Amino acid sequence: MYGARQSTVVKNTLLELLGKGESRVPRVLSLLTYHFAGMEEGWALLREAGKKRIIMEVVAEETLLQQVGVARLAAECHHDALYPESFLTEESLGRTDCVLIPVLSFSFVSDLLRFNEQRNVVRFTLQALLSGKKVIALSCGANPFHPVFANRKLDRGTIHLTDELYKQMIQLKRMGIKVESSEKSVLSCMEEKNKNAVITETDVLKALKMGKRSIFAAKHDIITPLAWDAAKQHNLTITRK
Repeated sequence: MYGARQSTVVKNTLLELLGKGESRVPRVLSLLTYHFAGMEEGWALLREAGKKRIIMEVVAEETLLQQVGVARLAAECHHDALYPESFLTEESLGRTDCVLIPVLSFSFVSDLLRFNEQRNVVRFTLQALLSGKKVIALSCGANPFHPVFANRKLDRGTIHLTDELYKQMIQLKRMGIKVESSEKSVLSCMEEKNKNAVITETDVLKALKMGKRSIFAAKHDIITPLAWDAAKQHNLTITRK
C-alpha cells in the first residue's frame, strides 16, 4: 500500500473508535470519474476533505483508473481507500451518510439525467437520492461558464452548446443533488449534520398499500410508538440499517 493510503486507513479506524460514545462521525463515499476538465479541482477537494473529521472512501471508475492509474490517483488525492466499482453495493450505501461527486463529467451528468442505471456510479447515485441520502457535487467540470473552461481555452463554443450544458447542470439540482461552485461550499455541506428522519404510522400504512412487508430505517431515525404498533398489527418488519 502507498504511505498516504495507509495513513488514511489509520485515520478512518481511529475516527470509528472515537465516534463511539460521542457524536457519530459522518461517512462520505466519493465517486470519482474521468473528465477533461475539473480533475485537478476534484483532487484538491478530496485532499481537503481528507483533513476533515469524516470517514472517507473513494470509488474510482474503471475509465479513470485506465487514464490515470492507481499510483498517480493515490498521490493526487492523498487518500486512502481506493475501491473499484464493485464496492458500490446496497451494503455500502446503507452505511453511507453522504455521496460526494468531486468531478462532474458531461457523460456522468447525461447518464444521470437519462437514468442510465447500467453505469455503476449512476445507479449508486440514483439509489442514494431515492434513499434520501445527501448527494453533493462540485460543479466546475460541468459548468461551461466556470473559469476552468476559460483557462483551458474551452470557452469558445456556441451559445446553444454552452446553454444546453448549463441547463443539464441545473436539472441535477432539481433531482436533489447539491451542486456547489466552490470547494469551501462543498466541504460545508458535507459537515452539516443530517436531521433524523421520523417514521410514523402513516409511513407504515403507505408501505402496506404498496405491498411492502418491511421498512428500513437508518440508525438514528426516530420511529414513533404508533408506527411500531401499526407494524406489529399488520405483521410488517421495521429494520434498522
